[in-house]
Amino acid sequence: MQPSADNSVSPVTLPARRPVPPDGRGVAAGPVNRIPCPPFMPEPKQFPKRLLASLLLGLGCSSPRPIEGVWRPGPGEDPDHIPGPMKNFGSFDSYADALKAACPLILSKPNATVGYLQDSNPDLARRTATEYCAWLYYTPEHQYEMSMLTDQSSPDDLVTGKRSCLLPTFVNDLRYASGDLKYIFALHNHPFGSRISPQDTRFIEQMASVHEWVIKTKNNSEILLSVIAFFSKSKDSAAPTCDGFYQYTPATHTMVMWTQTQSRWKQVVLDQDGP
Repeated sequence: MQPSADNSVSPVTLPARRPVPPDGRGVAAGPVNRIPCPPFMPEPKQFPKRLLASLLLGLGCSSPRPIEGVWRPGPGEDPDHIPGPMKNFGSFDSYADALKAACPLILSKPNATVGYLQDSNPDLARRTATEYCAWLYYTPEHQYEMSMLTDQSSPDDLVTGKRSCLLPTFVNDLRYASGDLKYIFALHNHPFGSRISPQDTRFIEQMASVHEWVIKTKNNSEILLSVIAFFSKSKDSAAPTCDGFYQYTPATHTMVMWTQTQSRWKQVVLDQDGP
């Protein structure tokens, strides 16, 4: 990891270039989550959507239990504005420090990593895997903050068997006017440790049509808007380790994998068409 101009340790060494418009592939659900229904539910792929919806109503699936730091919009709340900042998280002088703090926090949430179950109980891993997402943003006070997490998922996840996270477009930080916040990274976890998905890239490209592609900090250094997916290779469900993250940057159309070994970070530029 290389020092940046604002004295942070930067996990991104990509040169900024003039952004090009998004490729028009449309909006996708951001990275997220399991449906809080009984584990004995039949595999959703076996049912048409209408029938599946009727079955769920009949079963009366309970509301998900509250999780510290995780926001789910209630009645009257704007689902497109996630609250911030995360309590007891920041703030941070560098985004590298904020990332290093965000990774273990997100991976510590229930079922945020299920790779340890893939061999012993793949069905349980698939049913319980949960994605959490949040914004890392830059404030007028030149600090890096993280919004609360959300685990709201696409309704189609129940049918497709995939996991997604519906990250709201904006952060509601009552200390500042909404237009004063700068959006840096869309953060989330990948429970199975997989790389950035096509849905992730479409999501951040859509966000690039709403937020700035290139953020200038107080020392005139530049940070590029991107999506990040944390992963853990740990077999210990009670203490998952932050082993790295994938990063896709729409301004450069570059995908990178960052891995951590003994507190040292290494990056590998990936082929976007790879596995």
